[in-house]
Amino acid sequence: MSTETSPRIRPRLKSVLRGLLRTSLLSLCRLRSRPYLPDAGPMLIVAPHQDDCTLGCGGLIFKKRLAGQPVDILYLTDGSASHLGHPLLIPAEISTRRKNEARLAHQRLGVDATSLFFLDLPDSRLGKLDTLERADAVTRLAAALAVRAPSTLLLPLRYDGSSEHQAGFTLVRDALDRASIRPRLLEYPVWSLWSARLLLPTLGRARIYRFDFPEYAPKKIHALDAYVSQFEPTPPWDTPVLPDDFFQVFAGSREFFWEYKL
Repeated sequence: MSTETSPRIRPRLKSVLRGLLRTSLLSLCRLRSRPYLPDAGPMLIVAPHQDDCTLGCGGLIFKKRLAGQPVDILYLTDGSASHLGHPLLIPAEISTRRKNEARLAHQRLGVDATSLFFLDLPDSRLGKLDTLERADAVTRLAAALAVRAPSTLLLPLRYDGSSEHQAGFTLVRDALDRASIRPRLLEYPVWSLWSARLLLPTLGRARIYRFDFPEYAPKKIHALDAYVSQFEPTPPWDTPVLPDDFFQVFAGSREFFWEYKL
């Protein structure tokens, strides 16, 4: 028998190895972390795409709303690029579908639709905006931040492994400078939680917080179930746009947040 790994086995092996590394690194993060106790003030979560904040902050959102505390969510992109090349779904249809999924997900977490805001920047182009487009995006984002004046602002992890998420991070930081407000900044991982090796550069450079919600984990899972376009195949495609094991990574009862020293 050939000693070369079968093409059928390679992806499975890669997934297993990724899972082992994730388990090890998240155990290290847990040991280095401290419990996160959210304050009662207004919270704003910035998400590049319509599922990001549910993935990274769904448990925290639910607990804040359960306590009657205000949570606003601002989506940067229109979400239209998740099914590029699909033979039946055009980008505008995907954008509408993803916004409706976000509304349903956050309704399940106790967030009213009036607390969701869509900046509608072009999906897949956050890091490629020309000078005028970027200036306009920063101005609009700064205005939204100034109006809401959150005490805590959650934004994508600066080293999240996604060019869109990293571009979103820099847009928010530039908008904060323009708005002249200084909320507490917490960064949440999405792609770097799935591919946890991306978290290695953050260890020792930031304070890590953990937020546990064992009694409410089903609430987050129920919210994640709203994102049908991402976690289920869209025929004629027979696989979902997100990796098969992606959902399970975020279906637990613990979330991590990074706070960098200023």
